[in-house]
Order: sequence, then C-alpha cells, then structure tokens
Amino acid sequence: MERRELLGTLAAGTLALGLAPHLDAAPAAAAPEPRADYKPRPFAFDAGLPGLSKEMLAEHLALYKGYVNRTNALLKDLQAAEAEGRATTAVQESRRRLGFEFSGMRLHELYFEALREKGAAPGAGHPLHKAILAGWGSFDGWWAAFKATCTMTGIGWGALVKDPATGRLMNAWFQDHENAIPVGTVPILVVDVWEHAYVKDYGATARAKYVDAIRPLIDWGVVEKRY
Repeated sequence: MERRELLGTLAAGTLALGLAPHLDAAPAAAAPEPRADYKPRPFAFDAGLPGLSKEMLAEHLALYKGYVNRTNALLKDLQAAEAEGRATTAVQESRRRLGFEFSGMRLHELYFEALREKGAAPGAGHPLHKAILAGWGSFDGWWAAFKATCTMTGIGWGALVKDPATGRLMNAWFQDHENAIPVGTVPILVVDVWEHAYVKDYGATARAKYVDAIRPLIDWGVVEKRY
C-alpha cells in the first residue's frame, strides 16, 4: 500500500472511531444559578419614635420595602438579559435604574438601623468622636455643619462619610439616592431628607425641625461600628 493510501485509511479509521479531537462538541454553557433575593429588614417602629409619628414611619417603611422589591426585580431582569445576550435600550435603562433602587434600599437601612427611641450618646473616647473633634473643633460645631448639609435645597440625604484612604471625615450631600456621592467613601451616618421622611409630621417648610428631632434618636453605638 502506498504511503498516501495508508494515511487516508488511518484518517478514515480515526473519524469512524470518533477520535478526532477537533470534532468534539463544545460543552454547553451552564445556566447561571438563581441568586437569593434581598429581604426587607424588620425595623420595629410600631409605636413611632419621639418626633416621628407611627403613621409617618409606617409609610416610610412601606416605601423602603418597595425599594427592596424593585431591586430584586431589576436584578432578575438583568441576569436574564445577560444570559440571553440582550443589550436593548430597555436593558440599559434597567441597569441605570438599579443604581437608584439599590442605593435607596441600602440608605434606608443605614438610616433606620441607627434610630432608637432613646439614642445613645457618642462615646467621648471613641476614635469617631475624636475624629469629629479634630475636624470641627467640637461635636456641636460638627452638628451645625451637618444640619446645614441636611437642609440644603433639593431632595436626597445628608451624610457623614469617611474616606478610608485617609481616615478623613466629610459631610456630604447625596442627591436622590445615587448621585453626588464622593466615590470610595463610606457612609457613617445618613439622614433621609426626602419629603416623605418628614412632611406628614412637619410640613413642607420645616425640614430643620425634623433634623433637630433626629439628633436625640441617633444610636451612636451603631454609627461608631461603621467607622
């Protein structure tokens, strides 16, 4: 048998036996695993808080749960779109919307978590208290600057944030939920100053009174753990 015929016979045998590696079928991509939903946290304000009525807090908590539900729905839609390779205008808009809904969920959790009927005073020897004194000279001096931030024109959040790179504290304004946030900073304390947080009890023009009512409710033991 000539060399050419021998090679042809061997090749045919290889194909017949299914031994040609370049003909193996590529393994099917595994379907993404479903991810666990976020759950609303059980904040108990059934009796209200001093300066914040139970009716207003009930409405506020219902709004918070809406952020949780919409975050879950958006994440499911986006996971499905990525698995299917969809990149439509609607998908792009959902991705933008996720920043608003997810940030709204998280900010409300930070806000409610730090509220108590009888807030705990800041620890005089705690590093956070020392950092506030170093930055503003006194606790009251910091609060005055923080209150001024919370009463700025607009809707959003007043926040005390920490820059982990330097340890520096800053008062910051978060527009809506997701805009104007100093990138990389960590929220230490946040106060919701959207109208739904205070108008029912204080009216549309008394945001400053609402912010004053928040001060004695702050549990600084919770806040200090975030520092």
